[in-house]
Amino acid sequence: MSESLKQELAHYLTVVGLSQVSVIASLTQGLSNRNYYVRGIHSSKDSESEWVLRLNSWASTQICDRRSEVAAWRDASEAGFAPNIVYISPEKEFYLSQFVAQNENRSWSDLNSANGSHPISNVAESWPKAEQLLLQLLNGLKELPIPKNVITVEQQWQIYYSRLSQMQQQLLLLQCDSSPSLAAWLHQFDLLLAQTDAVSEMLFLHERCLINNQFSHRDLNPFNILVVQDKLNCIDFEYACSSHPLCDLASVISSHSLSSKQRQWLIERYLNNQSNLNHHAQKAIPAAVDLYWVFAVCWALQMAFDSMTIDGKLNADTDKIKQAESYLGCARQYQTLIGSCS
Repeated sequence: MSESLKQELAHYLTVVGLSQVSVIASLTQGLSNRNYYVRGIHSSKDSESEWVLRLNSWASTQICDRRSEVAAWRDASEAGFAPNIVYISPEKEFYLSQFVAQNENRSWSDLNSANGSHPISNVAESWPKAEQLLLQLLNGLKELPIPKNVITVEQQWQIYYSRLSQMQQQLLLLQCDSSPSLAAWLHQFDLLLAQTDAVSEMLFLHERCLINNQFSHRDLNPFNILVVQDKLNCIDFEYACSSHPLCDLASVISSHSLSSKQRQWLIERYLNNQSNLNHHAQKAIPAAVDLYWVFAVCWALQMAFDSMTIDGKLNADTDKIKQAESYLGCARQYQTLIGSCS
């Protein structure tokens, strides 16, 4: 066990109620929050157990509702679709949850992919019956209590557009020829603005097929899904809310490597058992996938901005600059997927 890591996290370990800690290790970190594997004693268990300590990043907290996240997580956990959460700090800055061990030889994250709205034909099945497990998860989540936090796809676009426009104005005031990241950010935002008419059409197709909103996780990429015996669980409820029924289906088919047959089976079965959508839903799926990537670009640009700036000035911290460049790389990738074949 790293003593330096134990010292760094000592405060958090004490507050969450962990004692006799024998192992601490960094888990695969996302682009925002920091996650740590911890083995130790907690009052919710009779013996030493495995846990995940998550430290929420300031940047991601700016664009999500932590109270809604916790409420959605608890509802999913009670229904058997998420690990248990056993500690939440008063300001929602860090959490402690159950660690769910995964197969060392094969992880659901192996299915990670990036699919445009009209993916090329694929006959390979990377994970046989993955579509059945995903359907079970999608159908389970849609039956959860509808969150109080309501964000329609139209509202989400307006929120992102407003935030990014403000960020653009701030960066224009900081225009600096020696900052490649700043120039790259402005270029990516210009490319996004060029999609405005296309986004309006996407939103129209969403609205036309909607009957009712439902529980929406909104980020069911393979890294946020765990295999638990014969079913799937999901993690990371930062963007969960009451929203459009196509949001979760779109996130799955956008980010999973499924064969064409698996993908079509999943779409048909999900729509056949979907009372919150009307007969226009099938035609709206390409728009839902495109909008998933539009929102992904928006997320990446917001995270890049928060890494690039501090107190209204460009951040000179080397690590922060590298982090911003990583987010901008994501934005570039996501841009190419909007309205594309992959």
